[in-house]
Amino acid sequence: MNLRDGNGKIKANVIIATVFAASLVAMVPAVIAISSSSTRMIATDAEAADMVQQPYVKAFAGSSALYEPNAGKTNVFGPGGIFPFFNDTFSCGDAITCGVQTDASFKGVFKENGEPGDNKFVATYTAPITYGDHQVKGHRYKVVMVDTKWNNDDPAQTPLPTRTPDFLLPGNGVTFDQYQHGHSMIDRADVPLFWNKVVVYGHANVYDETDGGKLVAENIFMHLMVGKAVDEKGFYSDMQNNDGTPLVVLLFLVNVPSGVQLPGGIGPLTSEQAQSFTPLADDPSLTNPPPVDYSKLAEWGVNAPEPKPQSTPWSVDNPTQPVFFTFLLFTDAKAYNSANNNLPGVN
Repeated sequence: MNLRDGNGKIKANVIIATVFAASLVAMVPAVIAISSSSTRMIATDAEAADMVQQPYVKAFAGSSALYEPNAGKTNVFGPGGIFPFFNDTFSCGDAITCGVQTDASFKGVFKENGEPGDNKFVATYTAPITYGDHQVKGHRYKVVMVDTKWNNDDPAQTPLPTRTPDFLLPGNGVTFDQYQHGHSMIDRADVPLFWNKVVVYGHANVYDETDGGKLVAENIFMHLMVGKAVDEKGFYSDMQNNDGTPLVVLLFLVNVPSGVQLPGGIGPLTSEQAQSFTPLADDPSLTNPPPVDYSKLAEWGVNAPEPKPQSTPWSVDNPTQPVFFTFLLFTDAKAYNSANNNLPGVN
């Protein structure tokens, strides 16, 4: 099983990383992979140079997406959801296929530890529901990434900052080859385990293209994944990254403002209450680190502190903006490494 990709990043999951921790520490940078027979593959100078010269990941998806599939316990608009006012549109609440198909597109480019302008994406979608005056059925919306920060810099837009998860710190809000969700206890446990080529957290603006490009939501919380669900049964059987889905793009836009009455007579909420849906307050990942026996690390000579739980409430309370929720699942996605961050149509 390859432990590194074309960028030289370790791909192994948290359990495999623990098993191989001692040997990985001793490996020289030239060792880029270990096969199933433990044969070491040594990178040539040209291969190493190519890794350095392709630091970007470009991702594309086009034509359509599923609007609010029910991945996880937080079914926002459907039966049993936070705002269950659209039962005619969202008729079920117990399967990832419960969303509504809508015309949509996505294109983005990403780089760990990137400078301003290195990371960017634009997504478009047509809203299937009317929700206040900021999401109108039949209107086409454009989503533009603003930054990769967990909390907004403006205190008025983040009255209760939350701890940035440790797994996001090395890449400044962008990380490659990241396992998360499910039994990994990374970010949240109520969503199937994913292996992601790209993970991004930050903020985005939303524009109503049908209404002349009007800005309808500014600096609201955004989460993006470009990856595949993992077949966990096979994964824990043979320790291979068995695909549970094709490559997909998942895009979340969430704002639950505190201090105002929300649709349906909900609230006003405190910041703690507003941020208790993502993840839900009883999600085990909030209090449990990844399920690894960290005591073995010291026995193998790895001097590392035990990690904190890798989940923390999303910083989704921006009281200056309207309540907003969009979750898009693109199933026709492609991603590849690139030497540059040029992306037509994305400034």
